[in-house]
Amino acid sequence: MRRQMTAVGATLTACGLILGAGGLVASAATPQTSQADAALRYLSTQVGTDGSVAGAMGATEDTIISDADNGYDPATLKSSSSGTSAYDYLSSHASTITTAGGAAKYILAWVAAGKPAAIDATALLSKLNTLTSAGGYLAANGAFHNASATVETANAFSQSLAVLADVAAGHALPANATAWLSCAQRTDGGFGYAIDDSTVTPPTSCGDTSSDSNDTAIILEALGAAGVSAPDSAAETYLHSIQQTNGGFGFTAGPSDPDSDAGVIQALIAIGQDPTGVAWTTAGGGNAIKDMESFADPQGSGGYVFPGNSGPDAFTTSAIPQALALKPYGAATTVAAGTSPPPAVTATPSPSPTATTGAQGSAAVAVPSTGASAGGAQGPALALVLIGLGSLALAAARLGRRASSVP
Repeated sequence: MRRQMTAVGATLTACGLILGAGGLVASAATPQTSQADAALRYLSTQVGTDGSVAGAMGATEDTIISDADNGYDPATLKSSSSGTSAYDYLSSHASTITTAGGAAKYILAWVAAGKPAAIDATALLSKLNTLTSAGGYLAANGAFHNASATVETANAFSQSLAVLADVAAGHALPANATAWLSCAQRTDGGFGYAIDDSTVTPPTSCGDTSSDSNDTAIILEALGAAGVSAPDSAAETYLHSIQQTNGGFGFTAGPSDPDSDAGVIQALIAIGQDPTGVAWTTAGGGNAIKDMESFADPQGSGGYVFPGNSGPDAFTTSAIPQALALKPYGAATTVAAGTSPPPAVTATPSPSPTATTGAQGSAAVAVPSTGASAGGAQGPALALVLIGLGSLALAAARLGRRASSVP
């Protein structure tokens, strides 16, 4: 579903990831706009000659969604050398999608971008909701995977992304689609990756792997988008139990990482929680947003560094601007056509002082670009003042939420 709005000098598309009955709950937290812009500028420089971000569908889709979540037009994401766009890349690879999760994520990028013809996902939306017996991705019992269950059975990400995609696109949810998510909740309140969908209807319990923050987060986002809140309280208890003393989150109870932080932030927003509020702030004043920001590249590139890595990468950074914008994977989005993140703030050199004026330099803020190709004229991001830099010498990295997801 897409709503059109008109503004002075531009047409704004309220796109995206439309929430279900629950609606988007306002949070007292403040969007981290400057950090999000810096990350998006970094991502714009990472668009390859083929139009992809990090050479992967998932990272490219997340970057498109991140741009849209921050109000920018994903159509400006283009290679600075070839001019090939992220849309070009997705469109040329749509036929390679073989899973429900892959189809759903493509649909989410399409809706977030305002349903552009360049990445039309109409056929994938239809296939997502077609029975596996007819070549689609929907099992008769309401679980999503693909026509060959040996390749992808029901799991937290495929089921959650499919629910989010249907809600975002305004498609009716199949019977039991959310029930397969609710029954996967474990006794500790969390959710794991695997869902046992071997029965005709969802049983009381269908989760058969241990809980982790990444799968808990994506399921909470999907259920929140569909207006299902019954699992929230127990899931919050689980997330509290694994929150680190610095306020951040790791895959489980291990050291925190920016990917897990981003997922939990989005999940908390989706269920009406404030990730910077008292309930989610530790005794030392830490919270997930502060911890996530501590992984920003100290060299000022705007990218984010995963623990154990020597520098930032596009895969780690691609979904972080969504969390910095305080948007769950399922929030209404408004995009200003033709816009991309503004250049970084720079300081003009101070003129030599004189005896009469004592003039001092002033900060100059560049205006947003309109229609410039991302990664083209803007060039690499300039140095930024980073907030809350933390130690990057953490334990070996755990797989993040998009690593558990589809490519």
